[in-house]
Amino acid sequence: MDAPLPGAWSNKRLLGFAVLGQLMMVMVATRHAFIYGGSFHVLLNVLESLGLIAATLVAGLALSRALRQANSVPLELLMRGGLLLTLVATLAPPFLSNDIWDYLARGRLDWLGHNPYTVAVAEHADEVGAFTDLARWTEWVLPYGPISALLQEWVSGLGSPWLAAYVWKLLMAACHVTTAILVLKTLRVVANERDARQGFVLWLWNPWLLLECCGSGHNDALLGMLLALSGYGLARARYALGTASYGMAMLVKHGSPPILPIWLATAYHQRQLRGFALGSLAVVGMITAAYYYYWTGPNGWDWILKQNNVAHGSLSSLLAGLFGETFGAAIRVLGAGLTLLMLLLACKRAREAQSGARLAILAMAVFVMLSVPNFAPWYQMWWLPLFALANLPVLTCVLKLLAWTGPLSYLVLTSTHGFGLAHETWMLLMAGVWPCMLILLDWREFVGKPPKTKAT
Repeated sequence: MDAPLPGAWSNKRLLGFAVLGQLMMVMVATRHAFIYGGSFHVLLNVLESLGLIAATLVAGLALSRALRQANSVPLELLMRGGLLLTLVATLAPPFLSNDIWDYLARGRLDWLGHNPYTVAVAEHADEVGAFTDLARWTEWVLPYGPISALLQEWVSGLGSPWLAAYVWKLLMAACHVTTAILVLKTLRVVANERDARQGFVLWLWNPWLLLECCGSGHNDALLGMLLALSGYGLARARYALGTASYGMAMLVKHGSPPILPIWLATAYHQRQLRGFALGSLAVVGMITAAYYYYWTGPNGWDWILKQNNVAHGSLSSLLAGLFGETFGAAIRVLGAGLTLLMLLLACKRAREAQSGARLAILAMAVFVMLSVPNFAPWYQMWWLPLFALANLPVLTCVLKLLAWTGPLSYLVLTSTHGFGLAHETWMLLMAGVWPCMLILLDWREFVGKPPKTKAT
């Protein structure tokens, strides 16, 4: 452990600032979720937005200091502090996204014996009961994978929507902490202890990740944990683990398909096709079980084949709304072409785990920004956990900046309490466009040959 830096904060002050930032976020969430304010609601909206800014500044400053002092503070304290921040962040009622209520309403539908992949909540609203009142997308069937479906079903079996919500949030909070530990372990393999500690803090103490994983309880926290496990598996040359965990991530939420051919290419170049095959067989078994349990009936595949019917918040949907569908379609075609080009390049250049991760991130950044018809800030978790295996300064920079811009991407929502074009455009600019641009500007680092590491 390094000696304390000049002007370093005490451990008490460091943790105090971080906790204060999260407590301020809980206050903002409580106002948003429960206090309308009547004729004073506009003033309260302004105060709520100012509170969001203040909470982000305080929590972001604490993260910056924690990163600066990560190697002079005991790891146990960083872990205990991160656990405390995670717990406080989990206390916040869901307020910037309604997704958790849709998870639970569809899970309740499943619990009651209906197939959430072919039946919408609205068709059994009375039977689903109080879960329906809190959900937003009641006309849509479940758009996620079977692992999400099973977890949603089990948690909604608790009966109370709010009890189920907090149990779900605790599960996602556990995924957030586990991801941070996997980041630590992966960086210890491919880099050194200093980088590992900083990566650990950058994930665990990150106010944006705490908001998305613990505050909103997005199932992307589970996807992110499994993707981090996949990266760790490849770093340790355990390709069966890396492949199986990637496949399970896709069975939570199928947002990362470009990674599959890159992992295959990496396994081929590393002569690890046997491990890749074993991991793939495990995933095929899960898919087969899910097929017979959920997808054999009429319209059993509509949940995935018709997802393009929902398009909002993305660059393509924004351009389509402003200039016509031709512009939106052109962006999607461009994204598909660039993604394919990067996959072809990756099949040649992904010769070991680290180069594979770098090319996967490059492909995923373009895929999420240009090809996916929807966008939300938490979609960045479809590739972000691989930053540890890729080990590039620009990716650390992206995570540092998202700690500030991620929470602030919701400012239009907190100001208006309404979803719409202004909110989606602001969110896209604050948390979508610039991470992709930073990565593309540094493309040579992603396609170049990485230095030899312990992973190879």
